[in-house]
Formats: sequence, C-alpha cells, structure tokens
Amino acid sequence: MRPNHISSFFIVCFAWAAPFGVHAVAEEPVSNTDEVNAGTATSEPIEVAGRALSLGDALTLALEKSPRLTAFSWDVRAADARILQAGLRPNPELSVEVEEVRWTSGPSAQTQTTTFSGALERSSVSIPQGQGQDPLEIPTLKTNPVLGWERESEEGTHSGFSEAEITVTLAYMIELGAKRAKRTDVAEREKATLLWDYETARADVLADAARAFVGALAAQENLALQNELVQLAEEAANTTERRVSAGAASPLENNRAEIALATTRVAQDQAVRELVAAYARLASTWGDTEVTFDSVTGTLEGVGEVPTLDSVRAEIVSNPDIARWAAEVALREARFRNERAQRISNLTVQLGFRSTGLADRSVSRYGFDTGGGIGYSHTDTSFDADRDNSLVLGFSLPLPIFDRNQGNIAAAEYMVSKTSDERRAVEASVWVLLAEAREAAAAAADEVNTLTADVMPKAEETFAKTQRGYEQGKFGYLDVLDAQRTLFDVRTSHLDALARYNAAVVDIERLTGRALQTWTKNEGLPLEENENAQ
Repeated sequence: MRPNHISSFFIVCFAWAAPFGVHAVAEEPVSNTDEVNAGTATSEPIEVAGRALSLGDALTLALEKSPRLTAFSWDVRAADARILQAGLRPNPELSVEVEEVRWTSGPSAQTQTTTFSGALERSSVSIPQGQGQDPLEIPTLKTNPVLGWERESEEGTHSGFSEAEITVTLAYMIELGAKRAKRTDVAEREKATLLWDYETARADVLADAARAFVGALAAQENLALQNELVQLAEEAANTTERRVSAGAASPLENNRAEIALATTRVAQDQAVRELVAAYARLASTWGDTEVTFDSVTGTLEGVGEVPTLDSVRAEIVSNPDIARWAAEVALREARFRNERAQRISNLTVQLGFRSTGLADRSVSRYGFDTGGGIGYSHTDTSFDADRDNSLVLGFSLPLPIFDRNQGNIAAAEYMVSKTSDERRAVEASVWVLLAEAREAAAAAADEVNTLTADVMPKAEETFAKTQRGYEQGKFGYLDVLDAQRTLFDVRTSHLDALARYNAAVVDIERLTGRALQTWTKNEGLPLEENENAQ
C-alpha cells in the first residue's frame, strides 16, 4: 500500500527536529542550547508570500518563528544565569567600629583626702633612787597625733577622635558541607529539566503545525470538491433547461435544478470560509496574524498499516513528557542533597585591626600635714606613639540545636518519593491518548479502505449511469439528484476519513516520537525503501 505523503514528510521533519528515541532515558535532551538561545532558528528564513506552502515549509516556519519556542531562549538564558549565580562564593564582610568618640572633653577627676593618724612611741621615765643606786627606768607609751589634707587633680579625656578606639574587621563565611557544589548541581539540573520542557514544546509545535496543515489541506480539497459539485449542478441545470425547453421534462424539474444549484453554491461559500479559517490557523502556528501564502501543497491520499497497541507500548518512553522525568528525578534528588547540606552550619572567620588613641596625661597633687608641712607634686605622662595598634582574631559558628533544616529536608525527601507516582500518572495519560489515537487511526483507515475499494466506485458508476439515463429520458431528475448527493456524500466522507487518519497519525507520532511507517515491515525500514526493494 502506498504511504501517506503528509505523514511521511512530517516524520522526516519530526525526526530531524526532535529525535526523542535517542535520549529517552537521558537526564538531558540533545537539543543544542545555542539553538534555543538563538530562538530555535535552524536555517535561513523562509519566504512564502505569494506561493504555495509545503508541509516542510510549515514545519520549518513553526520551528523558527513560533513564539512558544522563541520564549524558551530567554528561559535558557535565565537558567544559565542561575547556574552562574549558584557557583559564586559569598562576599567577605567588612565592618568598622569606632568607639570612645567624644563631643567634648571628658570630665577631670578631683580627689580630696583628709587623714588623721597617730604614732605610738616607746619611751621610759627615770625615777631617782637612794645614794649609790641607779635610777629606776619605767617604760611608757607616747602618742604623736598627725593631721593631714591632700588634693589630687587629673585631667579628663580629650574631645574628638584623638583617643577613639577604631576596629576594622574583615569577616568571611566558609560554606561547609560542599554547599556551593550542591547548589550549582541543582541549578544545572533545573536547566536540564527546562531543556526537556523545550523538547516537549517543540514536539507540540511540530504536531500542531502538522495538524493545522492537514486541516488546511483537507479544507482546500473540500473546496475543490464543492467547486466540482457546483460545476455538476450547473451542468445538470443546463441539461434540465434544455429538456424543459424541448418539452421532454416538466418545468418543476427546472425549479429543482435551480434549488440544487443554489444549495451547492451555499456549501461552496461555506467551504471558502472554512478554508480561510484553516489557512489562518496554520499561519498562527508560527505566530503570523496574516496569511501570506496562496495555498498548500500535498495529498491526503493513501493510508499505511496502523500498528497494534502492543507494538507501540514500549515506544512511549520516547515521548518527551515521559522522558523528562529522568531529569526531574535527578533534579529532586539534587534538591534533597542540597537541603541536607544546609543542616551543616557555616563557619565565619574574622581578622581585624584595632587602633586605640593615646593622649598625654598630667596629674597634680598638693596638701599638708601636721607632721611634715606643705607638699606639692606634678606628674606628666606621655607616650612614644600616638596610637596603640593590635590585631583582632575571631570566628563564629551557629550551633545547630533547634534548627537543623529538618523541615526542608523532609519536604525534599517527600518530593523525591512523589516522583514515581507522578511519572506513572503521566505514563497512564500518554498511554490513554496513544490508545485513542491508534483506534482513531485504525477506524479512519478502515473507513478509507472501504470507501475507496467498494463504496466510491459503485457510487461513481451509479451517478454516471443515472446521468446518462436522465439525458436519454430513462430517469427523472430526482434520481439524478439522489445519485449525485450519494456520490458527493461518499467523497466527503472519504475526505473526512483521510483527514482524521492523518491527524491521528500525527498524534501517534507525537506520542511515540517514531515514524509510523517503520512499523509496517519487519525489516524496520521506511515503507518507501521496502517497496523499492521488492
């Protein structure tokens, strides 16, 4: 059986633009980051104004100009910036402290001392004795009281910065637990996941463009079918008019022919409007709001063998919606490792310089006492330097007593555990869509084959014979209208089935990322190559 031209060309472009099967279980897609940053441009801009548009042109324009894809270039740039930021080390912290800065001079100290003391002196009293005897010495104690008064004056600190204490400290936080490496790993995993999202968006854009092209081609062929129907209706009206003029038919048949012609022209106008809408829908897939091409080229004819569900079951791993979950798992595990690293406190070391101002001092003392008289003294103190300089060393380490980041660690671990359920849900959703698309393609293919092989030839034969019989007067005009309506209903159903088949093929190829033709032969070659080999 001859392969579908729409599907065949779509697969070539799809395989060129999004080779999902090559990296189905990889953590990163094979999309070139530079291509995304450049707005997904892959070739020279295509100019389609005023000419027919092929499917290859439509897919290329969708890749180059789709706003959904060009927007990803900014997301990738932002992801690169986050990777850069995650790898940066923390800044050192500079602190300056100035103490003992006085608006005015400090208060001077005045000290006044009053003393009263007495000293005990040992002495003796001699008492004379008789002739020839020594005097009798009697020991006694004598008290000499002393009264004293003293005043001391010491000047206060000076105003301004002369005696200020200045401390300059440089502190640097050392991240323990390889936090910077784990933070960078998270940012890189986020970019990898973003690239998979780009793969998904690119596959969606290609599929949307292919569906829109199928719709435009179907609308174009439907208009051609309606034009043919109008032409036949005009010929039938002319034939009826001649028969009525010749008296071979009733004037009522002329009215029926005119009604049928007017009805077909209404359907023709509706087909024109549907074609305009289909062209606009196709142009919107690459962001254009105006239709600049004249028509689309291609054919919907021919259906291939639809694969069984069992044969495509294993192919859904190539779907980017599923393949991205390998990168998603790696991202969530990286976030979990990063949260575990946060429980380790960071060490902050400090190195500083302290300078204390030194100022001259003078102290004056004066006073008197009853024992020694009046006294006065003056003392000056000076330094051989203006300031006293020293180094300051220190470190700080938070104690992980209450906050050990246990909440964020548990949340990240739960998100890792959640991944398997989410992936299974996506796989189930993709599987349902694939089953629906496969059944839709099979049903449409059966309908096309039945209409092509059996119904359409009979309808065409019946219409041709009825038309000739009407011209010969063997049938009435109602028989001609009925045969004509039956033929065009069959052709319309055939065209609709072809459009549904091609749309379903696009869905299958979007969900599997593989060409449908490769499943038609055991050799695994495209159908065109197999036919050439036979």
